[in-house]
Amino acid sequence: MEILGLVDVPLYFLLCLAATVLIYIYGTWNYNYFKKQGIPGPAPTPCIGNNTGPSFGHKLYPWSKLYGSVFGIFLGRRPAYVISDLEILKEVMVKSFDHFRNRPALRMPHPFNLSLVILEDSAWKRVRTTISPTFTGAKLKEMCGAINDCARTLTTNFLKDIGKSRGINVIHYFGAFSMDVICQTAFGIKVDSQTDLNHPFVAHARKLFRPTKLAQAFSVVSAAVPALEPIIAKLGFGLFPRDTVVFFESITDEMMKQRRNDKTNKQGTDFLKMMMDASIEEGKDDNSINKTGTHSVRHLSKDEVVAQCITFFIAGYETTASTLSFLSYNLAMNPDAQEKAYREIKEKLGNEEPNYGNIGKLKYLDNVISETLRLYPPGYVNSRIVSETTQIKGLTFSKGQTIFIPTMAIHRNPDIYEDPDSFKPERFEDQDKTIAFQGFGFGPRICIGMRLALVELKLALISVLRAVKFDRLPDTPEVLTFTQNPNVLQTDKAIILKVSPRC
Repeated sequence: MEILGLVDVPLYFLLCLAATVLIYIYGTWNYNYFKKQGIPGPAPTPCIGNNTGPSFGHKLYPWSKLYGSVFGIFLGRRPAYVISDLEILKEVMVKSFDHFRNRPALRMPHPFNLSLVILEDSAWKRVRTTISPTFTGAKLKEMCGAINDCARTLTTNFLKDIGKSRGINVIHYFGAFSMDVICQTAFGIKVDSQTDLNHPFVAHARKLFRPTKLAQAFSVVSAAVPALEPIIAKLGFGLFPRDTVVFFESITDEMMKQRRNDKTNKQGTDFLKMMMDASIEEGKDDNSINKTGTHSVRHLSKDEVVAQCITFFIAGYETTASTLSFLSYNLAMNPDAQEKAYREIKEKLGNEEPNYGNIGKLKYLDNVISETLRLYPPGYVNSRIVSETTQIKGLTFSKGQTIFIPTMAIHRNPDIYEDPDSFKPERFEDQDKTIAFQGFGFGPRICIGMRLALVELKLALISVLRAVKFDRLPDTPEVLTFTQNPNVLQTDKAIILKVSPRC
């Protein structure tokens, strides 16, 4: 084809050029959304937006320092807000919760799509109401014996490795401890993953929090082209490997069968037992409804029971293990704080076994945990979906929009926390835990296992600190850096510490 009778241009070239222009227009046509409103934000990549891979969540913190407490980004072509303004967050997470009650929908293989962290609206409320009694003070008191057993094994394992010149990788020990606790307190079974660090439970749990590069690439594609998301999930290329989900599904299903068949089983305090008691009677349709036409509040289907079990395997392993690793690092880097915590344990408890009642005496230990969660929150980004178009402080949040809450940006804001990058447990002696502390989220959708996690952290630390102390090595980094994991905060290099006897 000739252009102006001068140049002969192949037709396919013109078609490719036209297609490129159309794709560019399609991929950028909405990118002036925030600019028209005077809201700052980083420049998006055509079609992809700002979600350029697993590092996306980690960028929210430096972006917050650059663009402020309210700015805009794009998920593909979809505009989304990033909010660290505390007054706006009070509306989003508490006062106007009904307008922001859901998290962004994730395409997960069945039955994990029925997990509490994914469920929406009335289904979320029904399941949360059903399983909340698992975490009452009375239930946690009964779990302390099992947790202390696991903590003693943890301490024994540390004592065995005293004197290793190269130090030890603490996440291996704490990860196995966390898995043992979850198995015992949630399901009433013993898994000796502290002795066998490659136990299938631990191996599969690690896979859930270490997605492959292929899975990470597909997450970018699904964000850019939402229509492809269900296809990618169906093919098993989601962030959570299908084979690992199937493993936990099969294990949980088998445990439920054993419970039903074992007529002599009198265990009634664990998480699985409570959910089975709330499940729909055998022989009834999972979608059975009551006379009012809605699900009974106390009913869980079998698949919902399995989904919550998988969730607890996942959440109970990595988040607690990571927090204990960060705690040991902070204590090694701050020996005065470590000694103060140890002295408090010795003075307040003596040789008394820790339990749900007496650990409340350990105020400084509680501050150490809070300060660690402030500096290194396992869930370093939270999010909500706008259920109804809402205006807050002159901003319009449209129905269907995503709001990201950058926990790290809030926790390290010098206007909220003085000298925010320093480890100072004393700051929580005078500073109340308001919405500025998001270690477990905030509002009605706060982490349901928060109280269990805190009990687990305290019992583990009491047992370990009574016997050993953590010391830094010459190459222990002054500042931790993190891997680009999209699920939970992880260091890019293992935390290696020296363990010494306390005597």
